Amino acid sequence: MSGRVTPNVRRRGVRRMLPVALCATALSVPASALAGGFTAHLYANGHQPKVGNWPIRVTATRGSQKLSGTVRYRFFYSGQLVSTQAGGHFSHGVWRDYLAWPARAVGHTITLQVVVSTRYGTDYINWWIKVRR
Repeated sequence: MSGRVTPNVRRRGVRRMLPVALCATALSVPASALAGGFTAHLYANGHQPKVGNWPIRVTATRGSQKLSGTVRYRFFYSGQLVSTQAGGHFSHGVWRDYLAWPARAVGHTITLQVVVSTRYGTDYINWWIKVRR
């Protein structure tokens, strides 16, 4: 024998190493890249805004990447959709807005749903609200 590796032996060696190579590749990719999608957060001053303008901020990120997209609002009362409002387009991962709460909303528990859409999908943020004077 000349010490050369035959083709059959070489193929078996590659087959044995394939699971190890796949595991190493999977471990080297960050978890956020494997998960796909994105993360959206709503920042507001509590759950009991006063009648009038109420500032909010929405962020959308994918890992450390700040995303662009759109925001719209849906309002639910007792589980029923009562209003849909346009928000707008945002960039650099941040949307800022003021929501105007009318006096007729005082004392009612409302669910604000912020719908954030980016090229990576759509996220829904639910936030309960009880407007006060």
